[in-house]
Amino acid sequence: MFVKKILPLSVVVLISAVILGCAPTMVGTDMGVYHVGKLYSVSDKDIDTVYAATLQAMEKLQLEVIDKAKDVFAAKVIAKTADGKVVVVLIKPLAENKTEYSIRVGTFGSEERSRKIFMEIKNILAEK
Repeated sequence: MFVKKILPLSVVVLISAVILGCAPTMVGTDMGVYHVGKLYSVSDKDIDTVYAATLQAMEKLQLEVIDKAKDVFAAKVIAKTADGKVVVVLIKPLAENKTEYSIRVGTFGSEERSRKIFMEIKNILAEK
C-alpha cells in the first residue's frame, strides 16, 4: 500500500527535477554559463549599471524593447527579435555590489543568440 502511494509521487518529482533543472552554480564573475535554455552570469557591477548596459545592448543589436522595469530588488528587460522571438533578461542584485542576470531567447532558449546578447552586455560593462 505504501509503495503504491510513494512510487507515483517519486516519479513525478523526478520528472519535474529533470525538466525544470536548477540554476548552475557560478564560479566567477563576467562569465556566462548556458543551462536548460538560459544563459546565467554574474557581474561585478551594480544593478543600475547592468540594467543600463542591457538596454544599450538591446538598442545596439536592434532588438525592440517591449517591456522594462527596475527597482532595488530586481530588474527585467523584455525585447522582441525581428523573427518574433521574445528575449527576457532578468537581473537581481547580490551582496558586495555584484549582480546576477539571466538571458533567455524564445520559449526553449537559443544558446547562440543568448551568447551574442551576453557578449554585447559584457562589452558595454567593460567600457564602464
